[in-house]
Amino acid sequence: MYPSYFGLSEPCFSIAPDPRYLFLSAQHREALAHLVYGAGEQGGFVLLTGEVGTGKTTVCRAFLEQLPEHVEVALILNPCLTARELLVAVCEEFGIAIAADERSLKRLVDALNQYLLALHAEGRRALLIIDEAQNLRPRVLEQIRLLTNLETSTHKLLQIFLIGQPELRRMLARAQLRQVDQRITARVHLHPFDHHETSAYIGHRLAVAGCERMPFTAMALWRIHRWSRGLPRLINILCDRALLGAYVSRHPRVDAGIVACAARELGGDPVDHHDRSRGASPTLVVGAVLAVALGAGWWGMDWLGARSSHPLAGPGTSSEAEVVEPLPRRLPEALRAAAATEPEAMLRLLRRWGVELDTLGEGAPCARVATLGLRCESGRGALAVLRRLDRPALLAVEPEEDAPEARYLVLAGLRRDTALIDGPEGAVEIPAKALERGWSGDFVVLWQPPPVGGAVIGPGDEAEAIRWLRRLLAEVPELGFSDLETPGFDPVLRKALERFQRSQGLEADGLAGARTLIALHNQVDLPGIARLREVSP
Repeated sequence: MYPSYFGLSEPCFSIAPDPRYLFLSAQHREALAHLVYGAGEQGGFVLLTGEVGTGKTTVCRAFLEQLPEHVEVALILNPCLTARELLVAVCEEFGIAIAADERSLKRLVDALNQYLLALHAEGRRALLIIDEAQNLRPRVLEQIRLLTNLETSTHKLLQIFLIGQPELRRMLARAQLRQVDQRITARVHLHPFDHHETSAYIGHRLAVAGCERMPFTAMALWRIHRWSRGLPRLINILCDRALLGAYVSRHPRVDAGIVACAARELGGDPVDHHDRSRGASPTLVVGAVLAVALGAGWWGMDWLGARSSHPLAGPGTSSEAEVVEPLPRRLPEALRAAAATEPEAMLRLLRRWGVELDTLGEGAPCARVATLGLRCESGRGALAVLRRLDRPALLAVEPEEDAPEARYLVLAGLRRDTALIDGPEGAVEIPAKALERGWSGDFVVLWQPPPVGGAVIGPGDEAEAIRWLRRLLAEVPELGFSDLETPGFDPVLRKALERFQRSQGLEADGLAGARTLIALHNQVDLPGIARLREVSP
């Protein structure tokens, strides 16, 4: 109904996975790098977890598309099976034919072992992926662990990926499953989108569908993020309903009121979340999915009928039901004066790195930054996170009724109780508490990637990138690492990197990604790096 109204070639917020709409945020790209790295390991488990709707299936599909031809994959989508039934399903996925009357556990394991040995002899590998793994029974998990014992004298024959919801991690933490937990060689957990990623995700899907003008106001995007809590599936559901609502009420754009009405129709009011990292409740997800199944025609009539008691009906109309969440407080005047559009704020941030530009040009600011030899790293947190990163940062400002368009501040420095904000006339000093009240919690920092290779250094990367990483680690005295001559990403290098990650409070995954390299640059005091601590008003 609404695509032609907004200039779309098709509805672009379906919850069905469509590879044309693939969107990988920074954390999804990092998760993908972990999976690709894990596929190159010799045996053991790789764990991918995330709340319902965070994009686990999206990452898995992208991972499968990157696998080389010599890797054979068995994909189990329904793990609610007994140990014998699971082994039968694995054999069927690999194309191993076993007569129905010969499907004992021993016969199934023997047949699988023969198949894996034949693959190994041909220079090929086997990968078992189990989706919804939180539904596995403990006895079945133990049987899966035993499959990792299939090996030659030098190589494990089967790599296993477990994909599931957060309760999978809690299940593996039980004492009875410690042998499985100890064999996990890589752990990846997907978090919901932050506000910046939510907006980028919505813009990406609209662009793929041919939309030339953003139909959502900045305040609407903010409310979508708050209601969906950054979960892609819920973002799709709410955007689809909000676009339909704007079409039915003949609004040229989707504003915050339309989003609020759509959220109520879906059975969940936006609320002021004190815990910014919390995901959506299962009840909310189920309710939203059921609501999407309602007929569009019925909903349109219901919407029109409700307009008499809704502010969308016209000025002067009020209703207590519309007050679904408090609007953000008004920014202090000093912050209002320093706030800027994203391109202008990015120009200020680049000046902290010694880059002077008159304009960023067309396209996303972070895409332009990449052409300058820098990278964007987005995140969500409090000022304590930025103190650890020790980088000037772009801060998203909470929108206001009289200033609904997206605005940003540039954090230039931090003291104990004050912050320095870059304004049009230079840096201004404000209380840190005032900044936290006006800041949404979303941030972007710039960082310097390795001189060669990609943004993540791991096994299989260019030799020069690995040598560069070795040199940096050798400059951290506490590590006691001095192995500069060994080629490749060997176990000694990985263990040194994991020790460094643990010392910095990072996830010890043995891969040098953005946060790890930022911390490493800070430790060795790499020249040319913009730092918060060097700034004075």
